[in-house]
Amino acid sequence: MEMKKGFLYLVMLTVIVVTAACGLNNNSDGEKNALQKIKEQGVINVGIEGAYPPFNFYNSSNELEGFDVDITNEIAKRMDVKVNFVATPWDSIIGGLLSNKYEIIISSMAITEERKEKVDFTEPYYRTGAQLFAPADTGMKDAKTDLKGKKIGVVTGTTFTQEVEKLGGEPVLYKSDLLSFQDMANGRIDGAITDKAVGGNIIVENDYDAVAVGDILYDEVAGITVNKDEKELVKEIDRHIKEMVKDGTYADISKKWFGTSIYE
Repeated sequence: MEMKKGFLYLVMLTVIVVTAACGLNNNSDGEKNALQKIKEQGVINVGIEGAYPPFNFYNSSNELEGFDVDITNEIAKRMDVKVNFVATPWDSIIGGLLSNKYEIIISSMAITEERKEKVDFTEPYYRTGAQLFAPADTGMKDAKTDLKGKKIGVVTGTTFTQEVEKLGGEPVLYKSDLLSFQDMANGRIDGAITDKAVGGNIIVENDYDAVAVGDILYDEVAGITVNKDEKELVKEIDRHIKEMVKDGTYADISKKWFGTSIYE
């Protein structure tokens, strides 16, 4: 009897070990699945907003262009794959990644602790800051003290919403910065907060009588977004970004859109 018990125990232990080993193998494969899929299909599917000039936007010919687009195309070239951009509204762009509509997001997404609970990021691929913009005749001089009671436009799902609330303002939510700046120009809101480069570009392109108010509110770093545990894909993208910085390709792309490198 004791012998049978010992034998049964040994069988059960073997099953547990084998099952655990299989689980480890599955996890390991999972880490490589996205990259393998991209390599095998020869295509990388990329979530992008398409409404955030000069980072990503549709031009007058309805073609997608911008800094994020150029960076994506260069990464894909070095991976020897084609790009399939999937234009997605900002407030559902992470949801699209989680439901596997695309393998990565390259759409100027700031790296935050809250987002890191759902997704993973590469190393930062550029650094920027949040800026308040307002009509040129505004009485506001310092965003950190003059926002109380003011209606400030922000894009839904961005980190700017919490900043407005923290400073005592009333956030007014929009689908895009283009819409918030349009309302600001028409006097419907008191100002708008967005990336400093984006806001400056919108003002110039639309000839709005608006200015940047004070210094940037806080620094932000943007990362390329991937699903959890896609370590091999993250490693691959990080390697290509570093090589682009080293060989000068990154600087060329950045200077095309901003006149300087925004990597650091």
